[in-house]
Amino acid sequence: MAFAAKNKKWLGYILYVVLVTLVLLYYLFPTQTAVEIVDNSMDRINPALKFKAEKIGPWLPAGLQINAGQIYLNDSPVPAVFKADKILIKAQILKLIRGKYSFDLSGKAYRGDINGSFQSMLDEGKRFAGALAFKDMDLAEYEFLGTRFEHNITGKISGDIEYSNDSADWAGGSGKANLRLNNGQLQFQAPVFGFSSVDMQNIDMELDIRNRKITFIKGEMSGSEMKAVMNGIIQLEPDIKQSKLNLAGTLEPSAEFYKNYPEIRELLKSMKKRVRRGQYSYTITGTLGEPIFNLL
Repeated sequence: MAFAAKNKKWLGYILYVVLVTLVLLYYLFPTQTAVEIVDNSMDRINPALKFKAEKIGPWLPAGLQINAGQIYLNDSPVPAVFKADKILIKAQILKLIRGKYSFDLSGKAYRGDINGSFQSMLDEGKRFAGALAFKDMDLAEYEFLGTRFEHNITGKISGDIEYSNDSADWAGGSGKANLRLNNGQLQFQAPVFGFSSVDMQNIDMELDIRNRKITFIKGEMSGSEMKAVMNGIIQLEPDIKQSKLNLAGTLEPSAEFYKNYPEIRELLKSMKKRVRRGQYSYTITGTLGEPIFNLL
């Protein structure tokens, strides 16, 4: 009996210590620091980006819940470049106790799931590293794309992104991304050459991010009526809309495409566009704000 009573006593002490620790972590969680790290992360990627949220609150045992978080452009906060319905940021407790800010995150955005992690290295979060994975985000819900592109793109996008910046200037950032669009479709505002949409069943992209430049290592599209490949670079500028495009690739219409749109073949012939092995070459130049498509 004495032994049992002693065990209960020690169990009570342990539970008390755990409870006090959780409460302290709850109230001492560096909410403002976490927000500043996110905002600084945006600033390091591009100074034109900022972060805000509708509501931010602590989450047991050492976490932060963000409702309606947004990443937006300084000169145009609406619509947001990216927004999430809910994000839960959880501190890695052992690292937090040692004074290191390292976090895991999960949440929902555009009807899809998000998971990832990020950590500050030096200078109050101005140097950081992060990784993000997302699944089945619905492009039909992505308002920002509609304001930057005159046609509609639908489908579910999944992928993962890794990014780090170990310098005080955003030019020092580097990273990589793998993206995949499923059941995609390009819907034109008005019919183009007699058709109103292009089927993009799958798009796969592999990107490298380095020295303010995004390089398309792989860009492939497959659909029931057309295939396409793309490569080249996007040179990032502080004003995202002024980022320069230097992209090129080929389009390969299928027999089904010509069957559905026989006038297109004759139109391309009349325009004296060259076809090699059933493929047409194209370029995309200009800027993200004003892209220029040219069929060679």
